[in-house]
Amino acid sequence: MVRIFAALLLVLTLSGCSTTFVYNNLDWLVHWYIDDYVELNKAQKKQFDHKMQDWLKWHRHQQLPRYRDDLVALKQQFEQGQMTQTQWQEFFSRVRGHWYSLINHLGPDLAELSLQLNDQQIKDMFATFEEQQKEREEERNELDEQERLEKSRENLHEDMQEWTGRLSAEQKAQLNEWAEGFAPTYELRLKYRRNWQQAAMDSLLGRVDTKAWRDTFTLLLVRPQDYQSDALREADLANREYYARMLAELTPGLSDKQKRHVLREMQQRIDDLNDLIEH
Repeated sequence: MVRIFAALLLVLTLSGCSTTFVYNNLDWLVHWYIDDYVELNKAQKKQFDHKMQDWLKWHRHQQLPRYRDDLVALKQQFEQGQMTQTQWQEFFSRVRGHWYSLINHLGPDLAELSLQLNDQQIKDMFATFEEQQKEREEERNELDEQERLEKSRENLHEDMQEWTGRLSAEQKAQLNEWAEGFAPTYELRLKYRRNWQQAAMDSLLGRVDTKAWRDTFTLLLVRPQDYQSDALREADLANREYYARMLAELTPGLSDKQKRHVLREMQQRIDDLNDLIEH
């Protein structure tokens, strides 16, 4: 649950899709999302709502200004000219830092809330996780290797166009070549996810209301990467470096119109964050 809520907060505040409306209505949105995984009773919902109001207040006043400042700095760097691979990597590192701040803040509270779940709720929640994972696997297995590559290319095009607007045929061709260079992580990530989910379920089913258990479960929530293999960590690092190099090499080829589009998108997100901070 900590990763679900943290992902919602971080993605919504760094994306440009109705950011202010969605953020200001996260209380009902999160309930709607969580209901897909676990059915809370009235007392559990009340306790969760109380915690969530505290989280949102903290996030709005402590975290959003940091997101805004990082985007302002990124915009200034982009305006000054070609950004290097190192500059892109530094920005990605700051974004990951925001993610870790989120899950570290939410972890202890969610460990406390988890004590209120009964065994059936826990089993149902993890059964849903597994069911969704199997659905994703089935969808993926329906594609052959070439179709998966084409899907990766399409995703890369969409990610880039969100910031630049329409891409030229030459730019799409360049992205297609870059798409082939990412290290595969699907199987490694699937194993990691299942290992972590099994550890989380075992811990929850053996829960006891002690400081030792809370500390252990909080650590499991905030450090899921401890369940990653060395191969996955190395592949993720290589992919982050590769993505940063791709951006450093592709952005100089953007047209003036595309560069203006990027700056507008950045400014829109900055304005949205300012609105959220002030209200």
